[in-house]
Amino acid sequence: MAFPGDAAGQPVLGKARPLAPPRSDAASLAAAVEAVAAALARAETACVLPGILVARAGLQPALLQMIDASGLPFATMFMAKSVLDEQHPNYIGMYDGALMTPAVRDFVEGCDRVLVVGSPMSDFNTGAFTARLDPARTITVYHHRVQIAGASYPNVEIGDLLAALAQRLPRRQWARIAPDDLGPAAGGGGDAISAEALYPRWARFLRPDDILIAETGTVSAGLAFARMPRGARFHNQTLWGSIGWATPAAFGAAVAAPGRRVVLVTGEGSHQLTAQEIGQFGRLGLKPVVFVLNNGGYLIERLLGKHPAMAYNDVAPWRYAKLPEALGCEGWFTARVTTCGELDRALEQAGRGDRAAYIEVVTDAYAAPPLALKMHDAVKTLYKS
Repeated sequence: MAFPGDAAGQPVLGKARPLAPPRSDAASLAAAVEAVAAALARAETACVLPGILVARAGLQPALLQMIDASGLPFATMFMAKSVLDEQHPNYIGMYDGALMTPAVRDFVEGCDRVLVVGSPMSDFNTGAFTARLDPARTITVYHHRVQIAGASYPNVEIGDLLAALAQRLPRRQWARIAPDDLGPAAGGGGDAISAEALYPRWARFLRPDDILIAETGTVSAGLAFARMPRGARFHNQTLWGSIGWATPAAFGAAVAAPGRRVVLVTGEGSHQLTAQEIGQFGRLGLKPVVFVLNNGGYLIERLLGKHPAMAYNDVAPWRYAKLPEALGCEGWFTARVTTCGELDRALEQAGRGDRAAYIEVVTDAYAAPPLALKMHDAVKTLYKS
């Protein structure tokens, strides 16, 4: 869409009214509600897979009301991590196809019914297309329609359906499993920072109501399986995998929610694309906690490519811990850490919250979390090669 250059200064005539949201067809909605209720009534086991659309449409309260009313357990896929509170008693963990958390995979794929609510079946969201959800046992709730075992119910709005199901579904004691977390952190003192040492420490650093922005690549692959504290949100560019997204996204989150702590975790390769946005935090006096993982290049590309040592995967060796000062961020706590002991001290300092923090974390070039290694093993399903 293009406009003449002088149009921006012209007075606006008239006014626009918000468009009314679409409304469900009453008969189709009633039929869909009864079909879902009947399918769940016949099931001995069932679960919900809430998707990112639930958050985009502001329907978390409606979905939570349905889950609380019915007692259904829920797992989340990568793109929808923390859409619903991961401290909720019905949460069973992350479902990532065949790549991770076998107990969750067995539970979800073994359920008599799986209610998928607004969750796209994209590459990273399905564990490199290793998810195996039987269409005959899957109830899929789209934005404007519902599909159950080949039967489609058009003109059914997702919000209307969730509200109706909360009233229609009886409460049951559904089977569920307990969610995992990353467990204790390895290493200490002068030990090098391994993936087993790093990601549990980052998980332990998080607090209730934090906003965690995790960059595409190994950092999001590692933190996706950290159980988020109550009210904390996890954001990642799962759909397109756009590197460089996280740093300006964290700035936007900090502006939008000045009363909440924003934690940015990014790889140094991605960070180099948009690092100048760090100066914006300083300009507005915001106090993020920034972790830059320096592993000497694009580790996720090394793991997914045929030639991991090719020069394309190398990046310029910046002195990251000096960037905040160069970009006008006064009074920030900055550090470059290469051992577990140094990392522990930096985390303690950053956790005080009295000022912004920027910490460069140096690891081996191949210090990767389990999901990133699993993706390396699943290259053929991911790229169909």
